[in-house]
Amino acid sequence: MPTELKTDAWHRYMLYRSGEPYMSFESEEKRKTTVQAGKRFTASAYADVWATDAQLVKRVRTFLRENFHWHDRLARSGTDRDVVQTLMNMVHGGSVVVIAERQAYSDGGIACTPSNAAATSFWGVEDYDPPRYASVQERYAAQFAELQATETPWEEIESKNDGINRKFMHAAVLVDPLGTLPVFARAGWISKYGLPELSSWGQDNDAEGGDGEPRDVDIFSDTGEGSTPTPLGDAQPFELGDITLSDAVNQIAARGVGGGQEAECFAQYEFELEQCNFLGALYSDPRTYALCRQHAFMNYQTCRGYP
Repeated sequence: MPTELKTDAWHRYMLYRSGEPYMSFESEEKRKTTVQAGKRFTASAYADVWATDAQLVKRVRTFLRENFHWHDRLARSGTDRDVVQTLMNMVHGGSVVVIAERQAYSDGGIACTPSNAAATSFWGVEDYDPPRYASVQERYAAQFAELQATETPWEEIESKNDGINRKFMHAAVLVDPLGTLPVFARAGWISKYGLPELSSWGQDNDAEGGDGEPRDVDIFSDTGEGSTPTPLGDAQPFELGDITLSDAVNQIAARGVGGGQEAECFAQYEFELEQCNFLGALYSDPRTYALCRQHAFMNYQTCRGYP
């Protein structure tokens, strides 16, 4: 038994089981054309939209329950969207057909064909063509094209990387020019990024500025916090005699540290000082640099056996 699906100004869309008689007085070709138009009409609709029409959902539930007993549970307790989506799938599969019938007026007349037939439902074939299925390859190609259209140009990425490399190289060179310049030269960075200003490398800043505030500590100097090194031009010559050597050996023995361990402690101390120089160049923070050097010296003393 046919069931009304929905009605608009021109048509009344009816639901039939595929085995039921419909359009009995029409040719087979016209029957097939109408069935295909019903499929396109259903495919062009949205299940979420149809599910908001309570009367439509009620009619669909009744149609499924009366004509397809295996859908009885869905028709009684399924969600509105599931019920509508099941109907759409059945129309697409061919077990249910949607037939558009002319809308009749209350006085027995028939609605006239619209003047712009190509722009209305069931008269214009292109209006209800379902969206074409896109293969995985086509979807991938579309995503790849979108990625290429929005990706960051390689020139911009390379420019950012060069800026990072330049900052790193200049900071490292300022910390230890003699140790790092050969490395960067072999890598070709010097010709590419140039050299930082090295005219003041190794020089100390004054302890205080004109405003009475202490100046930043020169992180590239080992002379302490801005103090001026004492010149040794007038110092008296001295020699390391047997007595001095003997005292040093006794002192090391008293601390339980051998000469080999003493050398290892000093090597570790030098390494930590290099790390402090690097950190100071990166952060440009005198306090961080001073704390790092203090920590390195405490480690050195502990390694040598001092409490």
